[in-house]
Amino acid sequence: MNANDSKEARLRNSLDIEAEQLDFLRTGFRSEECALIPEDEETEAILSIVLDEAGWEDHSGKDVPPPDFVNHGQHIMLEAMRVDDHERPGDNKGIVNPLKAHESEIIRQYEHEFREMLDMAVDDARLTIIGKTDLPTEEDHGYGMYLDGFRRIVGKHARHAENYRGNYPGYKLVFYVFDESTGYLESTVPIKGEIHEGNRLRGRPHCFFADAAFLNVIRSSNADYFI
Repeated sequence: MNANDSKEARLRNSLDIEAEQLDFLRTGFRSEECALIPEDEETEAILSIVLDEAGWEDHSGKDVPPPDFVNHGQHIMLEAMRVDDHERPGDNKGIVNPLKAHESEIIRQYEHEFREMLDMAVDDARLTIIGKTDLPTEEDHGYGMYLDGFRRIVGKHARHAENYRGNYPGYKLVFYVFDESTGYLESTVPIKGEIHEGNRLRGRPHCFFADAAFLNVIRSSNADYFI
């Protein structure tokens, strides 16, 4: 990779880079906020191996057999993916994501300034953009968009699971979802009519791992472990 190629790579939003997504897990992990299902020694061991940088090869975006990361010593492979709650069908039957489009627009608009900042920073500096669409809430994000995006992205990777196993026979497969969804509230009583500012509702935080719709996606993902 020459210097110009390196600069192009550095100018990407770091949240799109699988190694940065995995580093986010490793540096920000807090055991008190982690639910192990099942809570046994094997699951703990797998998590410990993923959190430890040692022994992992980065295969993302390189001319080596996927998935994204492989640990030959532990016979484990990991595929990373990014999910949020902003995706929706586009006008031409494709998928659009206004938030990611806005992040790309910011990079293009301030490309020169960002390059100067990175050139003055340390060699491994990365650019992280967190955009804001300014759309009304119901157009910006929602539970339906979250679930649809989760199904689509996990399903896309699940279709390659057997290829991953063919590349590394006998290795355990981990799917790691870098989840940027907003966070939702489940009402404990049926909601009748529209909700307006000032209304009070009784509810509880939505947990995807206790939501049958999300669990169905996880069960059919063909992964041995799901983070």
